[in-house]
Amino acid sequence: MSTSGTGSTKKRGNSKPNVKRRGDTYTYYLYVTDHLNQRKQHSKGGYKTQREAEDARVAALAALQTGSYVKAEKQTVAEFLMKEWVPSGKPPVLEESTWVSYDRYLRLHVLPWIGVVPLQQLSPVDLNGLYRRLLESDRKRPGLPKRHPTELHTRAHALRADGLTCEQVAVTLQAEFPTVAGEMTRFGVAALLRRGAPKSYASDTQPGPSPRTVRYIHTILHAALKDALRWNRVVRNVADAATPPSTTAAKAPQTEAWTAEQLRAFLQFTAESRYLPAWLFLATSGCRRGQALGLRWSSLGLDDATAVIGHQVTVVGNRIVLKELPKTKRGHMIRLDSGTVAMLRAHRKTQNEERLLVGPGFVDQGLVFCRPARTASAWSSTEPGLLQP
Repeated sequence: MSTSGTGSTKKRGNSKPNVKRRGDTYTYYLYVTDHLNQRKQHSKGGYKTQREAEDARVAALAALQTGSYVKAEKQTVAEFLMKEWVPSGKPPVLEESTWVSYDRYLRLHVLPWIGVVPLQQLSPVDLNGLYRRLLESDRKRPGLPKRHPTELHTRAHALRADGLTCEQVAVTLQAEFPTVAGEMTRFGVAALLRRGAPKSYASDTQPGPSPRTVRYIHTILHAALKDALRWNRVVRNVADAATPPSTTAAKAPQTEAWTAEQLRAFLQFTAESRYLPAWLFLATSGCRRGQALGLRWSSLGLDDATAVIGHQVTVVGNRIVLKELPKTKRGHMIRLDSGTVAMLRAHRKTQNEERLLVGPGFVDQGLVFCRPARTASAWSSTEPGLLQP
């Protein structure tokens, strides 16, 4: 009996103080010490029974000891990709062209479909659904020639029938169709006349993107989720269990080389073009366009008939960039035939004459295939006035 005259009842203790009932479910709580040595409370709920919550808490504590603990978060796929993963690969971690490619593909093809999905709830089924939607969505049919207005075709043929040269036709079309003035050179007119009237197609679109592109998107997501696993954002890489297009379906299309007759006809057609040296070098050297455009005079040994391919020109975010070849391709020397050497000697003479005419405003970075910029400030050191065939 209490001497105070008031009864006292001992409050029943909670046998699971780190597990609490919240509504119809149970939530566990634990403390994690961060990199600043500060203790912070983490919790995760939604368990049907107290036992399930306690078991989950024990598993979390074990993961915490091994460094594999993953905090329950509501971070979305978009937040992880664009706020953490993409910034972490910013150059010089990745090649700028690779980094820009990752950013573009994620924004265009991934975020619109699964960007709002919580990262920790992302499943292989979500990724398979993404790939299916991409393959079934419409894209511009590849291989279609650029279509100009029918009126332009009709006018071009009429002017040519009147006896005007391609150069004269180009000048007239530039004045009458200003929206395509930049494309209407004499060579553009010749190509326009050669193709004839614009063809009609049943559809300008086809299922897309291609299986090759979708598999590339899967590769990007796999790399991102691999880092998410390393950074303890997720408990597994769900891309391992996804089913992207097969390597066979994503195989690059077979390319066909021109025959000797086709190449001869093309070089004859471009015989009066200032692009001819570049076309001939591409045809006889076997290098790629970007490698040819990155060729410097200092890399040419015309007396020895050799060229060192060590740089390339590429487009990064709509900017023309001159850079060294990737480590996987490295610079290499090629042998030049006598005809190419003779053409390059003549081209160097022409370029030197242009340099004298332009004066200090001629800026070429020592490139073999270029066109002079109007002023030295017209482009930066990584954006030369390149000749682009």
